[in-house]
Amino acid sequence: YYQLEEALVQGFQTPEEYLAYKELKEHYEEVTGDYSFSKRELTSQLEIALQNHRGVDFEDHEKEEYLDLVQKLEEFDSSLATHYRQLID
Repeated sequence: YYQLEEALVQGFQTPEEYLAYKELKEHYEEVTGDYSFSKRELTSQLEIALQNHRGVDFEDHEKEEYLDLVQKLEEFDSSLATHYRQLID
């Protein structure tokens, strides 16, 4: 858990660092059943998309990408996914 937390705090300088984080995260989730890191990644991406579109409608392809992220979030937390889906409807 702490290795994952530390990696997120420090950020990723190379694709290899991100890949190592992703592999560690997948192993952690498989062993513990704790998907909080995946949820955080998805909600962060959704929040960035929302911030980038304050007062501006999503283009069709952007809305599709946003809803793809919401669908992935649905696997981990359906009520949170519903919340993010409602924000653009």
